[in-house]
Amino acid sequence: MLTALLNQQVFTTIHYSREELRGLRRKGASFICPHCSSLLTMKIGSRNIPHFAHISKADCELVKGETPQHLLSKQLLYDRVSSLHTSVSLEHYIRELKQVADIYVNTDTAEIAIEIQCSTIPISEIVRRSYGYHRQGITPFWILTQPLKSKKLLSLTTFQQAFIRYSPHLNYFLLHLLPDRSIFQLYSHLLPVSGTAFMSAAPITIPVSEFTLPPSIPDAPVHQPYSLSKWNDYRAKWIYNKIHYNKAKTDVFLREVYGEGDTFLYLPLYIGIPVIPHGIHIRNHEVEWQYYVWKDCLKKDRFLSVESVCKALNRRIFKGHIELRSLPLLNSDEVIKRIAGGYLRLLEEVQVISKVKDRYQLTESWHCPEHFSAFEQHKHDFFPKWKHILKKL
Repeated sequence: MLTALLNQQVFTTIHYSREELRGLRRKGASFICPHCSSLLTMKIGSRNIPHFAHISKADCELVKGETPQHLLSKQLLYDRVSSLHTSVSLEHYIRELKQVADIYVNTDTAEIAIEIQCSTIPISEIVRRSYGYHRQGITPFWILTQPLKSKKLLSLTTFQQAFIRYSPHLNYFLLHLLPDRSIFQLYSHLLPVSGTAFMSAAPITIPVSEFTLPPSIPDAPVHQPYSLSKWNDYRAKWIYNKIHYNKAKTDVFLREVYGEGDTFLYLPLYIGIPVIPHGIHIRNHEVEWQYYVWKDCLKKDRFLSVESVCKALNRRIFKGHIELRSLPLLNSDEVIKRIAGGYLRLLEEVQVISKVKDRYQLTESWHCPEHFSAFEQHKHDFFPKWKHILKKL
């Protein structure tokens, strides 16, 4: 922690030099935790930010041990936000909630609590704390600082996915703080290719010195990374892994496919197409949930609607066959309706269905290629239509 009580006054280490702090320590200054009133020790190393820590046997319910990255993040953001607003508090205790916000900002129009998250906590805790803030009229702003894995794809744990946000310009995006470099990296237009792997546009770098509340995104051109070859390659890889690493007898999805008499390897390419942007809410691969739509709706009736697809998806969610991602920073109202409508519009554009008033109609009956040559012909017929659609995404 960076704040303590000294002679019953709030004392913050980041306002003093190391020499000044060492001088206070030599004089035997007594620092008290503002939350549990226990004695604190001041740590003044040469590498990490000077900070306070509870004496080993002390037990404070509100303040736990913090990583150097967390301490540095708080200093960087406090300095930046203080340059923009006059009423800014570090490690601000909110009595009604009995919790401490890393940084609290009171502007002319809003109260904002900045929560910097370095360690993994239950997503339910993010939901609980956010709800508490909103109940007090405070807007929470969560910032992720955990290291991310990013090579060809961006790899995000379930916890890291909880920090995904949405904007019309960036679609679904992740704002990631790198305190050691004093920058944010923004990954926009996230498109899942599995439960944890995402395609994204090239990350945009935002110096902490340019950070604002609410965040303003640089007006830089964003080029979406999606291409026909990447989409088909990742789809094919998922199918290959599903066949080779899952047993059809125990895998619920494979059992349904084979039970229907369909050939999993040759499922039509319009099963497993990315529904941009809102398909990200479904954790299952597109092949899975879109096959369920076909099995539950399109194979039974030549006519369907957004409502009938929504009902089919919700039934599968209730049964546990389809899982939604836990995205607590997003508004999930009517998300199933957006996904269903988006998928049907794609099917209409690739001429698999056509719209008749407020319903859709199959242009031809369900047909799953039965052998390799038939599937190759299907690819030959489908790809030109899909390539045309990709240019408009």
